Order: sequence, then structure tokens, then C-alpha cells
Amino acid sequence: MRGAEYWKWLEQSGSDLAERLYEEESLHLAEPGKPIDCPECRFRMVKFLVGRGLDFTVDHCEGCKGIWLDRNEWEALKKRNLHDDLNSIFTSFWQTGAQREIRKKKFEEIYISRFGAEDYAEIKRIRWWLDTKTNKEELIAFLTDRDPFNA
Repeated sequence: MRGAEYWKWLEQSGSDLAERLYEEESLHLAEPGKPIDCPECRFRMVKFLVGRGLDFTVDHCEGCKGIWLDRNEWEALKKRNLHDDLNSIFTSFWQTGAQREIRKKKFEEIYISRFGAEDYAEIKRIRWWLDTKTNKEELIAFLTDRDPFNA
């Protein structure tokens, strides 16, 4: 999509659509890992993470300001009402959040492989419970003491 086309569409459609909640994506999305040149002006394009539960990148050309989407990516953005936020995806604020999402997902995969899915879910529940307590440090000390009844 040429940059001018997107901005014209955004102007006509408005940019205040509420983001839809994450659902399991049913569209098959193409995501080549190699950098590519802009089909319009031949500048090298930059890939920007979409995040927000969507696991693909959007190609943006700094030369002509074009935005290039692969198969079904526009439909996936529209399904979540993120298509009106396309220009925001290119900001450092958005990218920081998308990077944080990826790191969290990787850590969760590590913890699940170490503890197992059931134990990981339980330890997350316990952590949430501890976070609601004003005496959190005392509770943790009790849990980690080898013999809390032998003072």
C-alpha cells in the first residue's frame, strides 16, 4: 500500500476504532525473514513488529513512506481494529511494547519447559496472591525457610 493511499484511507475512515481483544488468529500470515527493497522506490524497507497478540511485522519504506503488507496481514489488522493504528506501529513507544511482549512470551516458554504447564500456572497464581498481601516478604521468608517452626 502506498503511503498516500493509507493516509487517504485513514482520513476517510477515522482513527478512533477501539482495539478488539486478542483471539486465536485463523488467517495464515506470510512472514519472510529477509529484508526486502520497496517495490515502489527500491529503498530497503524496515520491518516493524505489530505485537498486541499478532505475530508478524509490517514493512515500511522510509523513502516513499509506503507501507507494505503480506498476505492476510491487512485482514488480521482489521479483525483486531488495529488497521487505523498502522502509523503508530512505527513509533518507538509501540515497538518497545511489542519487544516486551516477545520477551515475556520467550520467558513463559522457558518457565513452562522448566516447571511444566500445570506448575507454571500454579506458581503464577501464587505470585498473584503474594502480590496482594502487605506482608509479602514475611510470607516469602516463611516459604523459603527450611524449618520455619524451629526458631
